[in-house]
This record gives sequence, C-alpha cells and structure tokens, in this order.
Amino acid sequence: MKPEDLIRQMNAYYDRRAPDHDRFMSYTDNANMEALLKPIIDIIEPHITDRKVLEIACGTGNWTQVLAKRARSVVATDVNESVLEIARTKPIEGNVTFRAHNAYAVNQLQGDFDVAFAADWWSHIPKSMLSPFLRRLHTALSPGGTIIMLDMTVRDLFRDEPSYIDEDGNRVSLREVDGREYPVIKNFPAESELREMVSEYAASISYHEYDELERWLLICQLKS
Repeated sequence: MKPEDLIRQMNAYYDRRAPDHDRFMSYTDNANMEALLKPIIDIIEPHITDRKVLEIACGTGNWTQVLAKRARSVVATDVNESVLEIARTKPIEGNVTFRAHNAYAVNQLQGDFDVAFAADWWSHIPKSMLSPFLRRLHTALSPGGTIIMLDMTVRDLFRDEPSYIDEDGNRVSLREVDGREYPVIKNFPAESELREMVSEYAASISYHEYDELERWLLICQLKS
C-alpha cells in the first residue's frame, strides 16, 4: 500500500474512533494527566513557557491543555474535525486556536512559531515521508526554534495486536473500529534513528526514555 493510501486509512481510523479516543487513552481530566506525566512535563516546560507553540495532531486536546497553561499561544492542529470538536469542549486555560490542517502541509501555516510539539504522532509517519515532513516543519519554525516529539515505546498492547512489516519497513497494525479493519502505522524508532533524522537541522538534541510511562521524548533545538 502506498504511503498516501496508508495515511488516508489512518485518518479514517482516528476519525471513526474519535468518540472513544479518551477512554482508549485512559484520559479522565487534565489534573490526573498532569500528575501522571509530571516527569515529562517538567522537562518540556522550560521550552514551551511564554512561547508561540504549534501543536501537530492534537487529537482531542489532552496535551493542548498542558501546553496552553504555559505557552504564550498555541495553534493546535489536526486533520480530523471530529477530534477537534471534542477538543473545543474541554476547559482550556490560555490562548488557543484550533485549526483543521494536514500535518504534511505544515509549511503552509503562518504564525512565526517558536516551538513545534507533537505527542504520539512520529510513530504514525511513514518512514518514506519523515524527511519531507521534517523539512517542512523546519520552515514553519523561527530560527533557533524547538521541535518536541513525544511518543510511545513498545508495550504489551502493541506486541499482542496483529501487525506486519510493509515494503518500506513500516510496522503496520491492523485495528478494528465499528466492525471495519484499518491499517495503522505504529513504528518504534531507536534513539539513534531519531537523532539521525533531525541531525541536519539540530544545534542540540536531547533524548529521554521513561520506562514506567512507556514513552520517549526528543527535544531538538534548531540552528539559528
């Protein structure tokens, strides 16, 4: 399946799953989320405080709430209006604009952003589209800006689900919603792969893993 077709299928999957997304992610409210993810939030907080933040693939707005409390402004984007509708209903402190936008056209956004943030997004990018995505993202940020990527490490849920490796080396999960099966890319990159992908643009790179939270965090400070 071509990367473009996989992306369409993934977008359709998350569109259909929107009403059940927060339950699937065990999200209850912002206070509990902040308490659970405090080790990660403490690391990213200095990078987002009083900054103009672009959030990619914001989904139902759970991380948007975290960002908005600290940032000067947040433009939170997602390709699916269904998840944005849910995000807009949540109590958010701060200056936030929600926009329906395709992440692969991030270079078309206007806003002079200081920071780009995405949670659980990198793992869904087809490997052949990582370089073009990062190149476009780089142009959307101010010189010396920051890219923050947060995603999942391998956990039992993913080990147990049906999946296959496609011709481009993507791990493709087969997930069902409303009786229909969708192919969903869910890659688990090594630290070395992540560092290599952003090295062209980076003045500095920091990487963290949180075993108890089953997550990794990459912070890339761009060249001025």
